[in-house]
Amino acid sequence: MSEAHALRRWLGSGLDAVRRSRGHLDAINVFPVADADTGTNVYLTLQEGNRAIARLPADASHRDVAAAFARGALMGARGNSGVIVSQYLSALLRVVDAKGGLESIDAAGIAEALSRSSEAAYAAVGTPVEGTILTVARAAARASTAVAEGGGTREETIVAAVDGAREGLRRTTDQLPSARDAGVVDAGAAALVLQLDMLAEAIAGAEALADHPEVAWGVPGHRRQVTRPGHVGHGEEHGGAYEVMFVADRDEDSRAGMVTRLGEVGDSVTVTSGLGLLHAHVHTDHPAEAVAIAEEVDAHQIVVRSIAMSVVHDRAATGVVALTTCPGLAEPLADAGAVVLVVPDPGALRGRDLRRAVRDASGAEAIVVAGDAALLAAAHRLADKRGKPDLTVIDARHEAHVIAAVAASALATPGEDVARLMRDAVESTLVGESTGDALDEDLDALIDGDTDVVTLVLARGVAPAVADEARVSVESRAPGAEVAVYRGGQEWPPILIGVERSPA
Repeated sequence: MSEAHALRRWLGSGLDAVRRSRGHLDAINVFPVADADTGTNVYLTLQEGNRAIARLPADASHRDVAAAFARGALMGARGNSGVIVSQYLSALLRVVDAKGGLESIDAAGIAEALSRSSEAAYAAVGTPVEGTILTVARAAARASTAVAEGGGTREETIVAAVDGAREGLRRTTDQLPSARDAGVVDAGAAALVLQLDMLAEAIAGAEALADHPEVAWGVPGHRRQVTRPGHVGHGEEHGGAYEVMFVADRDEDSRAGMVTRLGEVGDSVTVTSGLGLLHAHVHTDHPAEAVAIAEEVDAHQIVVRSIAMSVVHDRAATGVVALTTCPGLAEPLADAGAVVLVVPDPGALRGRDLRRAVRDASGAEAIVVAGDAALLAAAHRLADKRGKPDLTVIDARHEAHVIAAVAASALATPGEDVARLMRDAVESTLVGESTGDALDEDLDALIDGDTDVVTLVLARGVAPAVADEARVSVESRAPGAEVAVYRGGQEWPPILIGVERSPA
């Protein structure tokens, strides 16, 4: 039997525990945003870690298993809770490995591992808030340290950690205003307790917690406050309207600086690092600024979504993924309900980055529309592979096509064929580009009396006054046509043009 058998078993059982409770965790999610996705985010994070382990040979060492899980979870972390859990488990696994593996670690080692992981979780958060996953992490560390220092066995130490974590979980209802109002415990904290439950069973046996009371996730008799769909509040009446996440190849020394940078443009900042990777998360009202920070560190997996739209979206329904080379389009595309993957360099798109965006959009079926030929080809390659969610690719290769298709999807009514609506929008949109010097002539070649909407996507550095000149030209050729102007922020071409026509 491999030396890492116990480690594999624990990490797999932790994933299974969250999978079984995923819906319940989503239902009690009220912090930092009541968007009903904590269970899903933690599940997808743990799933990526376990998938990385599955690619290892059966006789892989505990060091290989720990490193694979940590890298997979860091790369695939979703949401605020997923990012924190990935950092917590990565730090814990480093100590477990240093102590000879899960089957060899002693009481002092367990206490050290839980303390280090708690410290790592706190360090990952820009503005730590008590009554959350952080509180439970610290409670587990303190309880385990007390028992280990008192001469307790490793089994007694990990069971004490779970007892401490459960007590910390119970207190989150009173410590966190949004949890108190809803009559629930913090969802991220509950997910972490599940991981510690499974760790205790792996170390002390399946019946180790049989006589230790669990904590109810809802307060008996409490009438839960229902959060209005679309309300965005980080436990308060304010908070960033967009979630931006990205991964960069950076060392751990860059983490603190990134926390500061993202804190200047938003809140709910979480930045984890390890194994040469940096994973960042922020809620912001200025997604283009967060994306610009990501570009500065040559980030990939730059995903943007509207928090309000995610609240009302059913993961069992069809999701829309927009692939764009224009950072400035992330906000309007997200507002229309798409999960947006910003890819400044189409040739550098990684398959796993696209897979992640697709899985973020839906657990059942997703539609992808791309603003570049290379991005379209990548989407087709992914669609050709088997797996969930089912993937439909819209044949588009221009940013104006993406705008038109996503706008059409936002207008779909229940039961309508969303993919057909998006294809029709693409087919009715003529596209082009201009350097700006001959914009009137370039527009004249595309506009006629049937024109409904003219879309201009401006590159970085192009003066907005160009749009005023374009409106005059459009009005002369297509009176009444709407002119929509976006600060795309692309490098080239200076102006991307889309012309939508009335259906025949």
